[in-house]
Amino acid sequence: MENGGPVTRIGAVVGIRPESIETYRSLHANPWPEVLAANKLAGRSNYSIFLLPQRNLLFSYYEYRGHDRAADAARTASDPVVQEWLAACRPCQVPLVEGLGDRRWADMEPVFYQE
Repeated sequence: MENGGPVTRIGAVVGIRPESIETYRSLHANPWPEVLAANKLAGRSNYSIFLLPQRNLLFSYYEYRGHDRAADAARTASDPVVQEWLAACRPCQVPLVEGLGDRRWADMEPVFYQE
């Protein structure tokens, strides 16, 4: 679902516990349809997650179309099924940046884009 508004490209990073890599892969090999639908409703599309196992890092990329990313993210995070999904994923993750509160993923600064 498109929320209208400009497209913002979002890159984010988080650590992953080495012993949780296979669990994380398995979860994302079969993502829950309700979580995918919640992402679309929140204006997220072209969502990808990449793994760099040599450094225990996950990188995500998605495009956000909307007017209030924080409000859309908060609405998504309040969904009971999304909360259950996050409860399965979060123990696998290691925050790399302090001061993000409940967030694990740290947004990255864009430095280059070629269309």
